[in-house]
Amino acid sequence: MSPAHACTFEANGRTYSLGPAPIAVICVDGCAQAYLDAAIAAGCMPNLERLLAQGFGGLCTGCLPSYTNVNNSAIVTGTPPSVHGISGNFFLDPETGNEVMMNSPEFLRVSTIFPAAEAAGRRIAVLTSKDKLRTILSHELERPIAFSAECCRDATEE
Repeated sequence: MSPAHACTFEANGRTYSLGPAPIAVICVDGCAQAYLDAAIAAGCMPNLERLLAQGFGGLCTGCLPSYTNVNNSAIVTGTPPSVHGISGNFFLDPETGNEVMMNSPEFLRVSTIFPAAEAAGRRIAVLTSKDKLRTILSHELERPIAFSAECCRDATEE
């Protein structure tokens, strides 16, 4: 794998300027900062403590409605739900009366930032705990490396 290089790219009306160092974005969903602070203070999360000391850590304001699919889509597109189109975890299909899970890229109205970063020469890997987000997060990647912890036993090198 070649090292990352500095690049600038645009996605969904925003310009992103990345330095040459690899970047990892970690989304801890469904947890209060106080839980992480207490775990770090108790010495229970040494790797997170090291990442925060050597890199950057910050809080993001969540989107409403506050659901996993909504917020993760906002993070990876750089846009709010009114733009990216994922308005909840489920919606009621008026034609069938069935609940439909909004975990498919067909519901995205815009691309994630990842294809633009990939086109600018960055290597992209998407790792998620739940498989329901894997296809949204890796949508439109030319060389997708994407798997979930939930289905990691099914991952192959291909």
